[in-house]
Amino acid sequence: MSVVLVVPCFNEAARWDDNYWTTMVRETDATYFFVDDGSTDGTPEILTAFASRNSALTTHLPRNVGKAEAVRQGWQEALRAQDSRNISALGFMDADGAFAVNDVARLLDLVNTPPTDPSPEAWWSSRVALAGRNIQRNMWRHYVGRVVATYLSWGEPSIPYDTQSGLKLFELNSDFICTIRNPFVTRWLFEMEILIRFRQLAGRPMRVWEMPLLSWFDVAGSKVTRRESTRVARELLLLKRAQRRGSRFTKQGS
Repeated sequence: MSVVLVVPCFNEAARWDDNYWTTMVRETDATYFFVDDGSTDGTPEILTAFASRNSALTTHLPRNVGKAEAVRQGWQEALRAQDSRNISALGFMDADGAFAVNDVARLLDLVNTPPTDPSPEAWWSSRVALAGRNIQRNMWRHYVGRVVATYLSWGEPSIPYDTQSGLKLFELNSDFICTIRNPFVTRWLFEMEILIRFRQLAGRPMRVWEMPLLSWFDVAGSKVTRRESTRVARELLLLKRAQRRGSRFTKQGS
């Protein structure tokens, strides 16, 4: 059984690290699916050349749809391209090179060695600055993440600590497949939308196992900035309304 990791890429040419990704693909046990999210620089050519030299897949979206939809479309394309019976989990990973190879390998290993009973249905990396770890986070983004997690956890204690870490895996089961069937309403908080959709479908929270990272650092050029704070606030209100009312998601204006 394999794990498919989708890597959404938008205008990554300036910070693409070929050595990093070559090592990642060769030393971790996953199938990597790079999704070019309508880039306007040299990203499509870089991804095509990289995939041809390595055991990786790539696809190019005709226009920029944002991280959430790029991930979802990558998952859908992966399910079409491979026999889903041979896939144990779907996941995504940010393209910025912030995750250490050994941390990615550790998270992937958990899929085949579940640490609890009942076994997890999702495995999330967690950027917790524990003693002895090397976690270097931008304070603005850290506080935004804490606001998101704290606000959504009111009345729902199953919300994970680090909701915004860009490395997550989900067990491929029928309920999860249903959660990714329709486009996401949110752009930055789609992982939370997945949890809420899953609870609406299964009638219970998704079982998430968080793994603290050994190292992580903020990379220059991140797409999430202060200018996105208004959008994040709107998405938070939308998610909270869905939590309280158990309502289905409907597409909102961006």
